[in-house]
Amino acid sequence: MADGCMVFFRAGACDLDAAAKAFAGYGLTVTRRGDELTAGRPAIPGFPNRWFRVRLAAGPHVAAEATEIGEGTPHEAAMRECAARFEISIDDLDAALDEINTLMEVQGALQDASQGFLFLPWNGSLSKPWRE
Repeated sequence: MADGCMVFFRAGACDLDAAAKAFAGYGLTVTRRGDELTAGRPAIPGFPNRWFRVRLAAGPHVAAEATEIGEGTPHEAAMRECAARFEISIDDLDAALDEINTLMEVQGALQDASQGFLFLPWNGSLSKPWRE
């Protein structure tokens, strides 16, 4: 993964099927290959890559990372309860940020489906679920 971001949530609160339904609810095109979803929109002039790969990870390593990321933030207690995450792969971060809408829809759909916390490693931002 060249770049990416993550949505942390409680283990068992969401799965790839629920994520796929959330993507469809946002009007995104979604395909599944094994344990990976691809979600996005067809290319438009000037914005050729609007596709993102999404995987689900869970376990003690995810919980440890969630605890570390949440430390010292207003979301510290909630992040200690997160042992699962969606990992969003971004092939070209600059291109994705140039056409930010699709990435934000992918992130929002995952937050809605999981009630998860969005972490952006490129700026250290940690955002609570849109709907609590």
